[in-house]
Amino acid sequence: MKRHLAWIFCLPMLAGGAASTAPPPAASAAASAAASATASAAASAPQAATPGGEREVEAEFIAAMRRIRRGEAEPPDTPELRHFVIYDYLVAARLRRDLGARAGESLDAQIDTFLKARGNAPVTRILRREWLTNLAERARWDWFLPRSAEVTEPELVCYRLAGRLATGDRTGLEAAVLARWLLPQRAPASCGPPFAWLRERAVLTPALAEQRTRAALAAGDVRLGREFALDLPADLAAPLLTWARLLENPRVELAALAVDPGRAVEADALVAGFTRLAYADPEQASQLLPALESRADATGELVGRLRRAAALGAAVSRQPQAVAEFQALPPAFLDAVCEEWRVRAALWQGDFTRAREWLEHMRPELATQPRWRYWRARAVEATSGAEAAAPLYAALAPLRDYYGYLAADRLDKPYELNDHALADDAAEQSSLLADPALLRAHALLNVHETEDAVAEWVVRLAAAKPAVKVQAARIAFGWGWYSQAIVTLAQAGAWDDLALRYPRPYAPEVEAAARLTAVPEDWLYAVMRQESLFNRSAVSRADAIGLMQLQPGTAAAVARRWRFARPSRDVLFEPAVALRLGAAYVRDLLDRYDGRLALALAAYNAGPNAVARWLPAQPLDADVWIENIPYNETRAYVEHILEHIVAFAYVRGAPPPRLATLLPQLARDDDRRTPPDARHARADEGRATTDHGHGRAH
Repeated sequence: MKRHLAWIFCLPMLAGGAASTAPPPAASAAASAAASATASAAASAPQAATPGGEREVEAEFIAAMRRIRRGEAEPPDTPELRHFVIYDYLVAARLRRDLGARAGESLDAQIDTFLKARGNAPVTRILRREWLTNLAERARWDWFLPRSAEVTEPELVCYRLAGRLATGDRTGLEAAVLARWLLPQRAPASCGPPFAWLRERAVLTPALAEQRTRAALAAGDVRLGREFALDLPADLAAPLLTWARLLENPRVELAALAVDPGRAVEADALVAGFTRLAYADPEQASQLLPALESRADATGELVGRLRRAAALGAAVSRQPQAVAEFQALPPAFLDAVCEEWRVRAALWQGDFTRAREWLEHMRPELATQPRWRYWRARAVEATSGAEAAAPLYAALAPLRDYYGYLAADRLDKPYELNDHALADDAAEQSSLLADPALLRAHALLNVHETEDAVAEWVVRLAAAKPAVKVQAARIAFGWGWYSQAIVTLAQAGAWDDLALRYPRPYAPEVEAAARLTAVPEDWLYAVMRQESLFNRSAVSRADAIGLMQLQPGTAAAVARRWRFARPSRDVLFEPAVALRLGAAYVRDLLDRYDGRLALALAAYNAGPNAVARWLPAQPLDADVWIENIPYNETRAYVEHILEHIVAFAYVRGAPPPRLATLLPQLARDDDRRTPPDARHARADEGRATTDHGHGRAH
């Protein structure tokens, strides 16, 4: 599927601007004049446009930025544009464009003046990086080196090493280059000269090359490991190439090791290959395990690691032998991941006695989580009766959380949404609204430069107190910038104002999509919130687009089935199109799974093919099935959307739906139809989700 910016609260990736192109001479001249005027423009502090002229100057800014990105000739800027609060972004865009057309000392001086005047302001971030790259490519080390001391991007770090080498700055250089060379990553081309220098100095010994190759293979990067192994003599490369083959084709390689116990293999390589096989084919892994354990070189440590892999592989694949595998696992190898997955395996098998025993011996940092408190209550209910479990459920039921709702259902108690409106501090909001960074963020938002708006917002509020962030979130909410409002509330630890956390934007489009597909509006809002946080410009790393995060291929397939016009990639950013297609896809999945919401949501995230593998052979409670979803991302996704559905109903004043109603029992015959096309999410099977957020994501 996708996944989002590496922020703790999962704000989706934002679409970047179009690539700059080299401008025609007229455009370059206009840009030069604008850049030359930067100093005088900076002298008179830019101000936000007055209400009367706001739309006009925004339209002028958008048109100017479009011309810059297309390399078109530009008319002179109006005084209103030059005084616009985000005029610097226009100047920076022109300077970036000119780097491709007329890079040289004069432009370098203009850029340097611009950057020095603005310090580390967000407007400088892209221009600075592109200029430093351009300087390095031109070998202008006299400009580059004094301005690159703080760089962290791998390409620029390597350029800095190359620049130091070229200028004779050798103090500590060998150690710095070696540290970069040893990283188990593919190095950028800019690392070529400093790496070659190490080779000339005979620094890169076979032992160091072996260390680097091992690190790449330990990270599971077979291609990089093979590439690094080329630097090794044959005797050192041989065991590492065996490791690579075990990762590439564990079935064949492990079978050969099982029938030839004298064949040499390193323990780490054997465990790595066996782990891959255990997740891909747990039955074959179990069959090979006795022979691998009986090898003459099999230490107790190796046997424990192999058994751990076998148990986890069987559990995430929902194999009947998983419980027995965990029982055979030596206690020394029972880590937190195993503690979670052995309980899941017991739940899948309906062995609540074993699940209760393991839950009662779970380490405290896990046992105190709502997830495992709920399952302890379920195990107590199954083994000792409802009366014994009632106090355990009662302690969970007040939580506004997937597990709190499940517990309330077991007691037939109403859900407690714990909704408390946050203070509305007009004075603090007025102060924030006058802040130059927030003025810029708002203006950038209005001209659709959302990524830059986020940067301004984040830098301004990074060190703000929670109370200030709450008022900033109210401001963002008032602007209709719901994604940033929700993220900022989360960063402030403010979870209880549900009206702020659960807005209902795009109401006409949602209503039309719900009417067309018979998918409830609350369900669409819940999916949209989890997928994009209402950010119509959201784009994932997997190129899932728009409010409902559909990949273009999936969108085209849905459009074909529903006889809609084939959507272009760009049209998926339009709310009406995104919601109609997303709702149609949800309806396809609901129809396929006979209305089973849990299955439809899991398929929306992970794909119907994955869900088909996960269906139980016999009827199974939906909460047990959700708990055993092997992809951490998908499990949390389903849980969060169910939480959102409850909250959206509450916010509009409707009785919240009960999870007991939304989650009927599941069985393999729920997989009714040929799978619709799907996105294919892949989270790390076997890694336990030890902190699902308890309903607080976003």
